[in-house]
Amino acid sequence: MIRIAVTILLIVAWHFPTTFFVPQDVPNERGWLIWPFGRASAPVFDGLQGTIAPASPAAVGSLTLVTVAAGLASIAFIVAIAALWGIVVPSTWMPLAAVIGAASSTTLFLIYLSPLSIVPLLTNLAVLWGVFVADWTSQSLGES
Repeated sequence: MIRIAVTILLIVAWHFPTTFFVPQDVPNERGWLIWPFGRASAPVFDGLQGTIAPASPAAVGSLTLVTVAAGLASIAFIVAIAALWGIVVPSTWMPLAAVIGAASSTTLFLIYLSPLSIVPLLTNLAVLWGVFVADWTSQSLGES
């Protein structure tokens, strides 16, 4: 049962950074609690625009630190889920992939810090707590 709960947590953690790549058209142009990026989303400091982050997620077109962080987080969470269930990747990769995903996602949401970043940051904190404090591994969560 706990393995399913952790899987759901990892899916939620994957969802948030992945929304960075979705077009900010109706109904997602403003962003909301479970869809933190909207057309009006901008880096917390104007000086971060350029090589660190695009002016808004809608302007994604060039490679920036934020696009790398969002992409790395999305891929790492998928790898963590696959490793948790022993699909395609070794089960020993689960904790490292979860930490990489949470760290990359945290970087993304700290650069685009807003009230809509709170839930993703708390989700990342829960993943990090699980790996470092609760010692989540595929084996401890009941590998199949």
